[in-house]
Amino acid sequence: MNFGKRSVRDLEVRDGQRVLVRVDFNVPLEDGEVAD
Repeated sequence: MNFGKRSVRDLEVRDGQRVLVRVDFNVPLEDGEVAD
C-alpha cells in the first residue's frame, strides 16, 4: 500500500473558501538553529 503525502497544491479551492493548515514546529534545536 502506498499512501502518498498530499500537498496543499492538490486541493481544489474555490474563491471564498478557506484552508486550515496544521503544522508542527516542534523541531530539534542545537545552539539556536534547527538540527537535522
